[in-house]
Amino acid sequence: MSDKILAFISSICPFCRAKRRWPGSSYGRAMRRLEKFCPFCRAYARIHMGGSVKKILVLTVALGGFCGNARALHPLISEDTGFLGKGVRQVETGFEYSAASGGADVYSRSLAAEFSYGLNGKADILLSAPWQGWTSAGMSESGPGDLALEAKFQVAEKAGWVLALKPGLSLPVGDEEKGLGSGRSGFWSYAIAGRASGPWQFYLNAGFLLNKNSGGEEEHIVKASAAAALEIAPGTLVSADLTTETSADPASLKHPAAAIFGLIWSPSENLDLDAGAKFGLNDEADDLGLLAGATFRF
Repeated sequence: MSDKILAFISSICPFCRAKRRWPGSSYGRAMRRLEKFCPFCRAYARIHMGGSVKKILVLTVALGGFCGNARALHPLISEDTGFLGKGVRQVETGFEYSAASGGADVYSRSLAAEFSYGLNGKADILLSAPWQGWTSAGMSESGPGDLALEAKFQVAEKAGWVLALKPGLSLPVGDEEKGLGSGRSGFWSYAIAGRASGPWQFYLNAGFLLNKNSGGEEEHIVKASAAAALEIAPGTLVSADLTTETSADPASLKHPAAAIFGLIWSPSENLDLDAGAKFGLNDEADDLGLLAGATFRF
């Protein structure tokens, strides 16, 4: 039986219609757990939701450079105001697995590598390349994503706070048709404020992304975040981060917000290991994300 016939049956099924009308209800969530066993629901999702899933993932890819998959204090979303120093090189790897529920559940994964080079004590350049994939409604894709080229430089220091800027651009090498790339270059810039006080570190970020795309998503994305890290033992930090950004859907009145909690362990001066968890704070954000990474300096 063809997908169109199966999807039509799902479109007139009163149980399926109720699930789609009230996706956030207890009934809707219970039915989504069962839909993977129903051929009618899977066919409906493949025909009616496949394009939406890809659009959501294209925006996620486009924001990858803006949000940063590998950062100086991974697994934080917020950027810090630390600099490598002249001639110091750094390689960061970061892995993230996330799950989001909605019309169709989406599971995504990303492995990113970022190479950074210290121009001097107050400026770095960065190049990052992700490998990513997603699974939803019986579909799955994986492959390289868009590259990101960035620079970070200090602009001021006052009253114990360091102020920095981090502009960047994406190079559209990911496959747009497979939901792995945006198809067009994106441009962004962060304003970063950071302060260290004893065992504490505090960071505030505000940023703007010009999200050029062909999928009808919001092109003007504003992002804000605040983070804190505490050294609980020599070479060991715990961190917490709150972040929000403009919704991908131009018609949405809500914007995704998330909280990230992490642990960073530095067994040596030139090696950091980290792990974290990300929790969505509203329906617009991914429900859950698991993160892990390693950073090497040489």
